[in-house]
Amino acid sequence: MTTAASPRQTKLQTIIYMLRRDEGATIAEIAAATQWRAHTVRGAMSGALKKRHGLKITSQLDAIRGRIYRLPDTKVMFKTTRAAHYTYANGLLVLGRTETLNV
Repeated sequence: MTTAASPRQTKLQTIIYMLRRDEGATIAEIAAATQWRAHTVRGAMSGALKKRHGLKITSQLDAIRGRIYRLPDTKVMFKTTRAAHYTYANGLLVLGRTETLNV
């Protein structure tokens, strides 16, 4: 008997999940979760999430935690032809028609 393998959780999915939490995430928290350096996290947020995927990331300065980044619930249309169309439905980030990303 074989079991179906669960979909692989990518680091960008991890970042999206952390940014969608009510408390948001700091660069240091994301770097610890992804095992990336801070400059790589900033680059991924700017390049992959903002430019390629068209996500609107907000930030707020907190006296205790520092700068906190959040990703408000929005439907996203990607800007490039390489990218697909994400929608947020039933607690899942749905990619196109066939693949569902659990974030």
